[in-house]
Amino acid sequence: MTADPNMVVVTEASCGACGTPRVKLHHQSFPEMSTSDESPRRAAESLLLHLKSSLDAVSDPGHQEPVRGAIADVQAYLAKGVAAPPEPEDVIDIAAARQVRSKSPSSMLAKAETLEVRLLTLPAGREIPTHHAQGEITVHCLEGRIAFTSGEVTRNLTAGQLIILAAGEPHSLVSHEDSAVLVTKVLPTRSPALAATAKTSN
Repeated sequence: MTADPNMVVVTEASCGACGTPRVKLHHQSFPEMSTSDESPRRAAESLLLHLKSSLDAVSDPGHQEPVRGAIADVQAYLAKGVAAPPEPEDVIDIAAARQVRSKSPSSMLAKAETLEVRLLTLPAGREIPTHHAQGEITVHCLEGRIAFTSGEVTRNLTAGQLIILAAGEPHSLVSHEDSAVLVTKVLPTRSPALAATAKTSN
């Protein structure tokens, strides 16, 4: 049986608390076994773990076969080029990233200790409801046209335009046409005590 990465279905979702775009992912043969995350790779890796756990729990060889097939499909999906975010100091080719991740509504391009860069691919009419970020953000329209609202002011951004937003400022956006948006977010730093606690708990 040849593995088919197209059996992996990727759909758009969003965080109910803040409206942050997320990716929901499942295999066509097992729609009840879905995973969601901010990146397709992490969602696919989670799905792979679920499928392998299911395989271990199935004793009937006849029932194992479709699970094995789904595992192979998800592995092929991962191998197809759902790239992990590059490390700091790596050169990021945004044009190439857009081609690889064009079907994903939200893709992590890079993440460091205090910085995150994310690519949003938004179809016309897509709305991200009001939410806020803990740190400052920049929103750079790469393609298309979006309406970006912060406070009570709405600004229309077209390709090549960028806006900077203060930390904690509520904001939302609507895509007036198919658009690509680059969002850079400053992440809050953790105190040494909290970092040590997190490391100990891991």
